[in-house]
Amino acid sequence: MDSKLQKDAFITYESDAWFERNKNYLSSYKVEKDEVVSLLKQYDLKPSSVLEIGCSAGYRLNAIKHLLPSAEVHGIEPSKKAIEYGRQEFAQVNFTHGTADNLSAFADGSMDLVIVGFVLYVVDRQMIFRVISEIDRVLRNNGQLIIVDFFSETSLKTQYQHIKDFSAYSFKQNYDEIFTASKMYYLLDKSTLNHETKQKDASEDYYNKFSVALLKKDIFASYK
Repeated sequence: MDSKLQKDAFITYESDAWFERNKNYLSSYKVEKDEVVSLLKQYDLKPSSVLEIGCSAGYRLNAIKHLLPSAEVHGIEPSKKAIEYGRQEFAQVNFTHGTADNLSAFADGSMDLVIVGFVLYVVDRQMIFRVISEIDRVLRNNGQLIIVDFFSETSLKTQYQHIKDFSAYSFKQNYDEIFTASKMYYLLDKSTLNHETKQKDASEDYYNKFSVALLKKDIFASYK
């Protein structure tokens, strides 16, 4: 399937459906178990501007706003239902309807922290570098990037199981490596967790794992 058609199909068929499937998570969300918020605390990060790509209803951004009241928190999300819910429940979150390949609502270098949660694995391969470029463009130098995505010991292409009406695919790989390969990002922290229990996981069950990676952007650090 053409990449544009897959993107359009996800917006049409899956974005709202995903939110409806996972809506119950909002009532059970506990900030103390959120690995992203924990990283901010552990590294004493105090970003003044935060963008979460694929923010759902903004529950994590709301938690960050409570942790850092002076921060501006922004989310971009393809699900209109998620944004509608979020605007009612989390009034301090600034929502934009859109996708990761077009972050034109945000200026160059305008974000101290960008969070990308379970987004990159469904981005078409023909579009992945456009998405990477947009993330890099909006993140200021010396800012932080947090990537939450499926862990895989190898690169995997699989049928996207939630959609039956057309062929769509997910792509599992360690996306932090794309950024660190540039030598303009370096890895500060990475954890591997079980997808169901959300506990640290050192087992050989690679299929049911996800990772949380914290990177710092420093475009001159590697040049000696």
